[in-house]
Amino acid sequence: MSSTSVGFLTKVKESPTPKLLRWSLFATWGASLVLMTTAIAAVQSQREAIKTVGLDSAPSIINAQRIKDSLADMDANAANELLAKPGQNRDAVNGYNQRREKLSQLLVAVAENITYDDQERIPIQTIQSKVGDYIQFIQQARDFHAQGDQANTLKAYRAAAELMDKTLLPAATALAEVNNNQLTVSYRNQRSTAGSYLFSVTIAGLLLLGVLVGVQLFLNHRMRRRLNPGLLAASAIAILFLGYTYQTLSAASHHLKVAKENAFDSLYALRVARSLAYSANGDESRYLLDRALAKNHQQAFFQKTDQIAKIPPPQTFDSVATAYQSMSYRDSNIPGFQGFLADALHNLTFRGEREAAVETLRSFGVYFNIDNQIRQLEQSGKHQEAIALCIGTNVGQSNGAFEQYKEAHQKVLDINMVAFQEAILQALREVGVDTAFKVKVNPNPQNAQTKAANEAIQILGTTNNVETRAITGFEIMAASAVTAIALLTLVGLAPRLKEYSA
Repeated sequence: MSSTSVGFLTKVKESPTPKLLRWSLFATWGASLVLMTTAIAAVQSQREAIKTVGLDSAPSIINAQRIKDSLADMDANAANELLAKPGQNRDAVNGYNQRREKLSQLLVAVAENITYDDQERIPIQTIQSKVGDYIQFIQQARDFHAQGDQANTLKAYRAAAELMDKTLLPAATALAEVNNNQLTVSYRNQRSTAGSYLFSVTIAGLLLLGVLVGVQLFLNHRMRRRLNPGLLAASAIAILFLGYTYQTLSAASHHLKVAKENAFDSLYALRVARSLAYSANGDESRYLLDRALAKNHQQAFFQKTDQIAKIPPPQTFDSVATAYQSMSYRDSNIPGFQGFLADALHNLTFRGEREAAVETLRSFGVYFNIDNQIRQLEQSGKHQEAIALCIGTNVGQSNGAFEQYKEAHQKVLDINMVAFQEAILQALREVGVDTAFKVKVNPNPQNAQTKAANEAIQILGTTNNVETRAITGFEIMAASAVTAIALLTLVGLAPRLKEYSA
């Protein structure tokens, strides 16, 4: 022990008891404040990560992908309308108009939830300013189509398609990527700092308990007092608060992990797969509409479907789906099977998710096989038969199969959306944020799950629906605990101080 330390201890021993009692009181108060500020900082950091993932980034990512859905499906419907004789494909016209209306709503939603300034604002402005040009080109193509002017119909449609492929869809992709990057960074930072915060809270808690125990020992040694009830009660509250803080941080971290890794990672893969599917469906129609560029559209179709689900030979969609149906959760991996649907199938967590994901893969295989039939008909010179198969909505026809794929895909989306929402809301509750709403989920009927998922999108897309006040339940609890510790310490030491002032 150094001479400085020895001198300090000697000085402490020689100090008057009242002075040491006052020092003990102030030390306890100071250690209590350190624990409170450390715990609040840890919880606020956790809360900010939850807010970034659940309320800022995720809704914007989902809505950006839905914007891509609307844009790509508008284009597919426009191509389908132009494939048929004028006025004979009302389904395509209605689908185009519905998607245009939905696009307007989604653009308003993302504009109201801008978090990252120009990184989001510029892509949104690009879509808003250029979608009008796209609609104008499509209207020109419709007008020429009604006049029987096929050359100018293709010219106008090519202009629209170029604008879609080179400007509108990339802008929507950029919007999604900005938010996804921020979400990923925030989540990684939270995971890396969670341990540091827990360590800091532990040190602060041990410091406070050490001071309280030290004061108790001092009273026992200097004043022959065995146990001080006030200090015992203060110590008990300190231990309870430390445990409460641990439980809060651990539970919130767990729920955030479920939301991000189990639910959102699958959601993101599924949303990207859905956008690609809409775009590939448009390429299928373009293949028949713009026969001079058929090879380009065919190549684009296969590039996108490979990103959705690439099946290793000699496997088929059906054989891979059957294999995943029979696999255990721990063995969900087929060598060579890649794509966003593969990512979703490799991240199965929730009840009913496997069955829904397998059915999605199987139904996409049906659609993909019908596309091969369309190409065979076209290459055999049966152009009209190929068109009928492409735009047909019955069972065994392309658009009918695509609808079946969308329905299956929506089920697995809904399962993950509900799980994501519930995990985020539970994480918010753990860190003391009041949530003024509840979504009741019936886990059995799919229509109930779809309704809950739709509500989740609406809730998470509007941050005003969640109360995120600066002072929340945890801060109140922390302040109350510190106040109680301070008062109990004062109550415990005041009689001893009074003995010396009498």
